[in-house]
Amino acid sequence: MFIIKRIIFKILGRIIPRNIGTQLKNFKILAIDFGQWRTIKEKSCIDREGNFIPWYTYPAIEFLKQFDFSEKSVFEWGSGNSSFFWSIRTKEVISVEDDKKWFDLINNNKLDNQKVILHERKDDYINSILDENKNFDIIIIDGKYRYESSKNAIKCIGKNGLIILDNSDWHPKIVKMLKNHNLIQIDFNGFGPINGYTWTTSIFLRRNFNFKVKYQLKPIGDLNIEGNE
Repeated sequence: MFIIKRIIFKILGRIIPRNIGTQLKNFKILAIDFGQWRTIKEKSCIDREGNFIPWYTYPAIEFLKQFDFSEKSVFEWGSGNSSFFWSIRTKEVISVEDDKKWFDLINNNKLDNQKVILHERKDDYINSILDENKNFDIIIIDGKYRYESSKNAIKCIGKNGLIILDNSDWHPKIVKMLKNHNLIQIDFNGFGPINGYTWTTSIFLRRNFNFKVKYQLKPIGDLNIEGNE
């Protein structure tokens, strides 16, 4: 079967003009290798093998995969496949949700290190991180009331942690506020799961950020870096 595929590709390579072939190759990387075709079809944030991934841009996801989060704690406003993505990589994940039906779906399928909180009132939702009375290594702003939530994220981020703001290109006021608190901003613009457009996921690092990496050589430059130690 492999030999047949190679023959077919060679024949196609001779027939299809180089510029079109290059464009088709790019489409194959996004649609098949990253799994976007599958995410659009199934309307779910998953990779090419069906594993849960966050609804961030692919460049942001690939960047995050290089770190060892096994001893880290996570708080996220908004829950979903990202909650499961983080739960298999970190020590603890706490997610707050304001939608009862979505809360029930996530809560009924949570893993042992996950805690899902339902707060339908705005103030309760925003202040839920303060109720935990501790700092977190990773804080994700990807739900409702993002500006107000960001203010509390700054109060509760660990001394060498990071904050993830999805759709940061839609929230310039939040970006400005986070930068004004002496955080290092890294923007990851590009395609991601499900959507037919590009957007930006931004990661804000503490100045003394020092998370342990999983690989000696960086960048790995492969879609499946977790399988290439």
